[in-house]
Amino acid sequence: MFRKRNIILVLIISASALAWWYFRVKNTGEAVQTEIVRRGDVAETVSVTGELVPETYADLSFASAGIIDAALVKAGDVVIEGQVIVSLDREVISSQLKDARLAARIAEQNEQLILRDRLSYAPEERAAKKLASAQAREKVHTIEAEMAASVLRTPFAGEVSRFDARVGEGVTLGKVMARVIKPGAYLLESRVPESDIAKIKLGMTAKITFDALTQDDIFEGEVVTIDPASTVVQDVVSYTVQFRLKLGDERLKEGMTGNIDIETDKRTGVLWVPYRALTKEGTKTYAEMKRGEQGFEKVVVTTGLEGDEGTVEITSGLTEGDAVTIGATQKK
Repeated sequence: MFRKRNIILVLIISASALAWWYFRVKNTGEAVQTEIVRRGDVAETVSVTGELVPETYADLSFASAGIIDAALVKAGDVVIEGQVIVSLDREVISSQLKDARLAARIAEQNEQLILRDRLSYAPEERAAKKLASAQAREKVHTIEAEMAASVLRTPFAGEVSRFDARVGEGVTLGKVMARVIKPGAYLLESRVPESDIAKIKLGMTAKITFDALTQDDIFEGEVVTIDPASTVVQDVVSYTVQFRLKLGDERLKEGMTGNIDIETDKRTGVLWVPYRALTKEGTKTYAEMKRGEQGFEKVVVTTGLEGDEGTVEITSGLTEGDAVTIGATQKK
């Protein structure tokens, strides 16, 4: 009777152990998925979008108010240096300049008369005539400067990319009438989130594609400026980064959207696993490694670079060729 009771107890313990193994490994009937620890490259990439802006451009505006009387170009026109593209109505200022020049001639004649007969005039009178002559000439110079400012001239040869001037339209001080660019020389301007900005360094290269072109048209760019001051838009903090294209392309236009991939770090010939093969418990990271045909062992691992496409570098705890569990079927 005692021996029979022992046999039954052994059977119960064996059945319990078998059930534990079944639910530990089979995961309610599903095979445990595994991934092999491999050796290869792990790269970290920051991906952002940007807008194509001209590297050299000038926004032209008037320094005074007035009414446009001539709009001499349109967007897309090629211009030469010093070309007049917009002018204001100068009827009033022309009349003022005519009167000022006449007044200056009279003042200069009066000064000359005094100089020819210096002894007939007191020093104060001679000084007053000299001052009046100088003030009259200064007024002429001031009106001439205003006359010159009533036309917009191109500061360099290039192309008119924007033009917002119509004859008869009123102009306010500082309103941009036109933008002149040097075509072919563009920068790609992007706003990089604060979470990624520390990874970006001057001189880093980037792969760039444009929505307006095909995905096979891949351009190489270089980080040339990183704005030290942040920009906050709707509580999102970012930093302006500019990329210079290594090669130009006549198909590129101001304002095009570019897709930018910057490789910020890369490790070659390292061990890696999918990130979903790892679990964190407190400050430690674990992987569940296959031992033999039916067993698994939970091991502590040390990770390095977290790369693209869910890969992560393994610096210790696993060796090449080890099998580790992955995904939701992994049980701890």
